[in-house]
Amino acid sequence: MEYLGAEEEAQQQHELTDEQLSEEIERFRRIVLSACSSLGNLQLIADPTQEHADRKMVYIPSEDCLASLKDIKRYIQEDEQGEGKWVLRWLGECNTLQNDIIPIFIYYTQQLQSQLSDHDRDRVLKTIMMCVELLVFLTWSMDSEPEEVKVRFIRVLRSYKRAFANAPAVLSLLSIAVMYFRKPHKTDKEALLVKGVLYVFRNVLAIPDPLVSPTSKGISQVEIHDTLIAVLDKELAIDFFLMLASSADDKQFKDLRPTLLDIIYYLFYRVPVPALFDQQTTWFGADSDNGRRLGRHNNFGGVYAVSTGDSTIMPVFNAKEVLHPFANMFKKRQNVRKPRDPAEAGLVPVDREWRALDPSSIPILRRVAAVFIDSCFNPFVSAMFEDARTSGTVMDAVTPRLLYVAAYFVDISLTNPAVDIGCTSTLVQTHVFGLVMRNASAYVEMREWVPLEQAMYCTQQILLSLGRMRGTKLDSLSENVLSNLFYDGDALDLFVRLCRVYKPTKHSRRFLEQVARLTETFLATLQSYAQAKAGLLVKKRVKRRAKKTAKPGSDSEDNAQSLATDSAADASKAADESDLGQEMDSTGDAGDEESEGDADADDEVLVERTFEIAKFERAFATADVVKAYSHLLAPPSAIEYVYPMLNRIAIASERPHLFFKKNIMLRMLVLFDDQYTYPHRTEMLDLVAWIFRQYITVINSPALTNHYKAEELNNKLAVECMLAFLKQSRLGTTVKPVITRHIVELIANSDTNGDNKDVAEKDEDRAEAKDDDFDFDFDSEPPPPAMAANSADDNQFMDDIDMDEMYLI
Repeated sequence: MEYLGAEEEAQQQHELTDEQLSEEIERFRRIVLSACSSLGNLQLIADPTQEHADRKMVYIPSEDCLASLKDIKRYIQEDEQGEGKWVLRWLGECNTLQNDIIPIFIYYTQQLQSQLSDHDRDRVLKTIMMCVELLVFLTWSMDSEPEEVKVRFIRVLRSYKRAFANAPAVLSLLSIAVMYFRKPHKTDKEALLVKGVLYVFRNVLAIPDPLVSPTSKGISQVEIHDTLIAVLDKELAIDFFLMLASSADDKQFKDLRPTLLDIIYYLFYRVPVPALFDQQTTWFGADSDNGRRLGRHNNFGGVYAVSTGDSTIMPVFNAKEVLHPFANMFKKRQNVRKPRDPAEAGLVPVDREWRALDPSSIPILRRVAAVFIDSCFNPFVSAMFEDARTSGTVMDAVTPRLLYVAAYFVDISLTNPAVDIGCTSTLVQTHVFGLVMRNASAYVEMREWVPLEQAMYCTQQILLSLGRMRGTKLDSLSENVLSNLFYDGDALDLFVRLCRVYKPTKHSRRFLEQVARLTETFLATLQSYAQAKAGLLVKKRVKRRAKKTAKPGSDSEDNAQSLATDSAADASKAADESDLGQEMDSTGDAGDEESEGDADADDEVLVERTFEIAKFERAFATADVVKAYSHLLAPPSAIEYVYPMLNRIAIASERPHLFFKKNIMLRMLVLFDDQYTYPHRTEMLDLVAWIFRQYITVINSPALTNHYKAEELNNKLAVECMLAFLKQSRLGTTVKPVITRHIVELIANSDTNGDNKDVAEKDEDRAEAKDDDFDFDFDSEPPPPAMAANSADDNQFMDDIDMDEMYLI
């Protein structure tokens, strides 16, 4: 009876009981194992080249070896119709790959290199091809299978990987690939054999090792992956891969490019760039307490007794003791849903965790990276991006990995100043950068967050490369790409949108860190470019809106002028993201663009306006951005990218009120905990103290609290400790406050007289256009008029606080 899979067979024969079904499965198991036992056996053989040589055990295939291999292949294919994968399970339990298939493959590979008749050579070649097919079947990834299947087979796959981490197996695979690759005219079967060998290498490298923490003690940190890399390097298999990659722009290698991309990726799988330069302290974050210092604000004198709110008095003696108790309170795990596992959607995150790296592998990977950058990067990456462009598809398995691999090696080249920047210039070509940006925009629209993370990483490295090219022989290339990038309003809007997509239930913390890194890199590049240029222009897609009815006493001409000049009031989201590559190549003037826009069904026009970087930076000063970045504060991570953004929002844009939310304030308090060491610690604490000083002003005034919609902290201990700290510390006093107690009366009078109508209407208009295109003017909730003129030093306000209420001794 032909086997159709245990589950389907049970459905077709409902009369079978569970016992009868088990008997059928057991019967089929005996058939499969019978075919395995017919493959060959070990025999005592003496070496014919030596006299008086001792005999040793050698695997000798049987006469029916080829027929048995075909039977096993047929059983596997029939088993694929069910869900149990019984045949693969039985083959794994019997170690058929290690004990039979690999020895058969090695044996016939040696036979093929000897003198054979045409008949024998054909039989040997068929056997080798059948072995390669089975090796591909047995080592194929189980990532797309249900979790139960993956857990069941992961140990089997790791045992297969261990079997290939030896010289005979690798050398046999490599000799077959080289033998037929060198032939000028290959048959279809021979070309398929070369591709099959590359598949085997790819599959074996893709099998994951167990995740072992680099800080674990008593556990060997040497993984099978490192052993396999050492064998591949010793047998020159890696050099063979590099040779193929260096010639990837040749048409005959088109079918091999995706497989080569996977091989290169898995060679550096979970290896951070700093590891290649022996900077191991940066692999897994700054977990060490070495170099921790206490600033001057940690050493103010005094003894305090702070009330906990329940008639309990707690003595505190210095800043550390004041801040430590409540800082730890806010590290409790929030009761929120975990981000959706990307594997559920068929997507596997790239390098989810870094791995411990055997020191002996570092020189090998460093050499491979150097050769790839010097000889392979430009032809290989250029050919791969050309394939991606011609395919016209965005969501495939190849493009996200291509973006990551290209960015990874550019990251390596930027880390090493000795590398010629021209070796990676392909990635910064106008059409390639346009394709990367277009893919990033498409991923945002389709909410494909895992590929978006790779696109952001690639974009960041491109921007860093362009910055490094300025002032070099490639300055003209950098100038051309940057000028077109900053001229495209849709591209500028994309970076603002990226800061607003983060949701704790949908995205990982690593995703948010990548957003912060990319955004700060982009703004730094933009500022550097804008300083060297005067009168920058930006092309913006704008939708016309009907002019509102003029109010009595209003100037209609002023309204018309505002409609023509205020992009924040006019801009709306384009129906489709523009093709950056086409826009970068366009040379039409503003008149042509406007006439083109007039023909649009949605009445959209492309207008050219003067670009103001300060106005553009205010587009990031929104509640969504503050809320997203606050998740990187507890515990602090990527602070070197978070601090500039928060400083830009709070001080440069004068919007500290965006931080006056309970969860955000609690996360900022964690920064004062001395157990955390992070970059810009003093500057970050100064900024947080500046925000807190104004928060105290607002929270003590009902009018200000209502105006700024500030949320009161429900932890009295935290507030009182913070007040005690600010009373004695000079942090947060160097910058003039935006909100002081002197504007309380202004706000109260304004609310009483109804003078906030215009502000309310403006907020309403902005709420209606919440989903509109992000433009450069976001004047939401502006500080009250004339408050700067009425502001006073906030220190005086802190001195006026009745400290007796805090039971301060």
